[in-house]
Amino acid sequence: MKILVSGDSHIGALNRGLQQLLAARKTDRSVDISILPLGGGHLLPTPFFRDAGDHAEMVAPDYQRHMPRLPPASPKFDAVVLSMPLWPMRVQHQITWGKFALAEHLEGRKTISHLVFKTLVLQDQKYVLELIDLLGRIGIPVAAVSPPRMFRDHSTLKFLPATQARTCFDTYLEIMNAELKARSVPVIDLPRDCCDAEGFMLQKFRHEDPEDEHHANAEFGALMVSAVERWAVSDLAAGRRKKLLPWRGSAS
Repeated sequence: MKILVSGDSHIGALNRGLQQLLAARKTDRSVDISILPLGGGHLLPTPFFRDAGDHAEMVAPDYQRHMPRLPPASPKFDAVVLSMPLWPMRVQHQITWGKFALAEHLEGRKTISHLVFKTLVLQDQKYVLELIDLLGRIGIPVAAVSPPRMFRDHSTLKFLPATQARTCFDTYLEIMNAELKARSVPVIDLPRDCCDAEGFMLQKFRHEDPEDEHHANAEFGALMVSAVERWAVSDLAAGRRKKLLPWRGSAS
């Protein structure tokens, strides 16, 4: 099986993880994974592609340089796994710097409802969901792979209480998981033991660059590549599409 993994900057950790697995000969030989980044996630809330009928034509110049069309004309892939739909930080930044709070009264912040927050999330993911709909229409199996959760030293935690930051992050994921479930798109989620008891990412998975506060490292990337392999073998190869989300990457 040939699987294409593509998407935002979190692809970097997956690519480094894949190289580690290949070097250690720990990949599943029945699954051929290609990792091709589109580019930075800041372009995802914009109309970054054009519906060309049997594919998505990238129109954002940064994305065009990496991948002119999705799926590529060649080679043919059995499925596309996207690292796009499950990164809440763009909306969390709107909450943080806009001095809002989700469903909670915090001094100096304006409270917004879950309905308003959902509107922000769906605006943020409008074009990603349209891309998923396009791929589904042309018969390409699609899955979503989870990026890391928030690390405890993320800059937003200097301005938001940890409980509010987690509420925003988790509510975003709940909304997007529901959107993906409605489209029968499986979520390849991170193993539970990647996080501490309060849901923050363990520091051992932090990016190799100490200045990078939200990307993960190659160790995390290897875990998620292995989870993609298991999804491909257990679900895709069997011709089944899971209906329950999220799919867990391990038995932990």
